[in-house]
Amino acid sequence: MGKKIEKREKKESNEDECRSNPEKPSVSAEEYQCSGILDQDFTELCTRLGFMEIPKVIPRARPPGTPASDRNMFEESDYPSDKECLSGAGPRDRYSYFRPNIRVELEGEDGRSVREVSIRGWKIDEKMMGVFSKCLPALPNLHHINLWNVGLTDATFSSLVTILQRCPSLKVLSLEGNSLPDQSYHRLISDDLGLVHISLRNNQINDNGARLIGQALRGLKVTSKNLATLVLSYNHITDLGAGHIAQALRFNRSLLTLNLSSNRIGDQGALALAEVLGRFALTHPEIVERRRLLLEKEAQDHPRSPTTSRHADTKNERPLSHRSGSAMEKPEKSPGQKAKPSVTKKKDPQKKEDKTNVSQVATGPSTVAAQPGPAKKEDAKTAKKQTAKTEEKNTRGKAVKSATKRAPEHEQVEASEVTNPLLEQAEFRDGNVYLPGNKVLISLNLSRNGVTEEGLQGFLKAMKTQAVEAKPASAARTHTGLLRLSLGKNRFLAESPTFAQIQEIMLLREPIHQSSRSSLDEQVM
Repeated sequence: MGKKIEKREKKESNEDECRSNPEKPSVSAEEYQCSGILDQDFTELCTRLGFMEIPKVIPRARPPGTPASDRNMFEESDYPSDKECLSGAGPRDRYSYFRPNIRVELEGEDGRSVREVSIRGWKIDEKMMGVFSKCLPALPNLHHINLWNVGLTDATFSSLVTILQRCPSLKVLSLEGNSLPDQSYHRLISDDLGLVHISLRNNQINDNGARLIGQALRGLKVTSKNLATLVLSYNHITDLGAGHIAQALRFNRSLLTLNLSSNRIGDQGALALAEVLGRFALTHPEIVERRRLLLEKEAQDHPRSPTTSRHADTKNERPLSHRSGSAMEKPEKSPGQKAKPSVTKKKDPQKKEDKTNVSQVATGPSTVAAQPGPAKKEDAKTAKKQTAKTEEKNTRGKAVKSATKRAPEHEQVEASEVTNPLLEQAEFRDGNVYLPGNKVLISLNLSRNGVTEEGLQGFLKAMKTQAVEAKPASAARTHTGLLRLSLGKNRFLAESPTFAQIQEIMLLREPIHQSSRSSLDEQVM
């Protein structure tokens, strides 16, 4: 009996020592080299850091239809049955299902092929985030991270952003049910992160958070094509926040899908979003920036803009036959000076009269007096005109040759570079400068908000504009415009004629409907 009491006291003393000295095992945890197997690395790091209860790493079941031969890689005993949960029978008690765990999805049978990591319903503190900072970047195939209701704070969120920067293969991040006081979700939208899909549902994002997200979207480079989907549903965004996001969509050419459902957006926010889908007028700062970009582009396309150097070069590059004509522009010779022989030795009967005039100018004052004045002025004018035409032909020919030589390089630059939205083809009307609008966004969800008939009118106008610009004449354009628009369950009648017109336009623009209609036409033919 006494031995059992001593063992129990010894065990309790070791546990108290681990709790009182958490820094002691952390030194060895920093020296640990991860192998890329999440189950092994996570358990080892938690043990070295002194965790009393270590969450289990459980492979997540594949969707139905998985071959039976591939199911042996999942431990089915980790998923308790309904009888075990209710009666407590089996190797675990009824609450084992609700204990902290990490669900992973593997691409193959290898433990290093972790594709998705999902954590739900238990708090991740700074100590646990330190474990993830070592084992998550060691996963070469990590593509998706799902954190639902894990109690993130501003400090742990900063640590998470640092971890994401060290995961180059990560493309999808689902961060839902985590309210941050500083509303710093915009840090996920950056050129430093290669995230393609970001879900921020149910995070109590307000207008200030929407403003920061809009600034991050505007801050993305024009050449950035990473972020494609942004989900902001079930938040507290109003008309003001929707206006900030619409301001970002004016020149953002990366986002393809935007979900703003189940927010507090009314007509003003809906009109701001609809405006950027059609042609919109530029503000004064945007016009100034557009002019600056146009000047820079012109300077790059035509680096030799000064006229003096161009005229000097063309004068030196004249052929000899045209340089001889400049003798008529020289001052007359003095009487005692000998006449120089003519440079031109061609005997053309059609130019015989011109040769006699030139020889008379070169002989001396007696011949000059015999030649009438008006004839001399006319010859000089015609010679100048011929010289100017020849110079223009030569410069044009050289410009064409240089353009043909640089054509392949110019085509490669256009294929690799992306045009700034401010440099798109503009329309000048009523003293304003109008741009075509955002044709990259293909899906917008505004269902379950406060949009009324007024907001529907704005979207109907924008969809008509996009439908006209997307006719077969302009089918060669890369960007097609909005293909899906969700406006259901708002504050307008379901029998609204405006809503019916929008649905008709969107039905014609839907790719599935177009493909089915084309296949039906082929069957009829």
